[in-house]
Amino acid sequence: MAKRVLPVGIDDMAFYVPKLFLDIETLAEKRRIPAVKLQQGLGLYKMALPDVHEDAATMAAEAIAELIDRNKIDPKSIGRIYLGTESALDMSKPTATYAVGMVEERLAGRYGAGCLRHCDV
Repeated sequence: MAKRVLPVGIDDMAFYVPKLFLDIETLAEKRRIPAVKLQQGLGLYKMALPDVHEDAATMAAEAIAELIDRNKIDPKSIGRIYLGTESALDMSKPTATYAVGMVEERLAGRYGAGCLRHCDV
């Protein structure tokens, strides 16, 4: 009997970076550390900061929507979305639940309400 090989791997990924930032020299000055330590030592030149309407869930929702749009994916065909957060392994209301809810609202006009209803997160 021939062995069936399933494709495994990452086909695409997206991330969202807030538009606000703090210059790393300002941070270094306030923390009383040499800016060069952050710039040359760690390669940091600015630090992104979420705006008042942004949090881990909204940033995740932006990345999920980007992947769906860029790859022309029907959300009803998505079976699972993984999101690395601080949530414990007991799956108690993970940030992904909020992110998927926001994406559902955003896509409802194109794919119908609850288009990610059967997607596990």
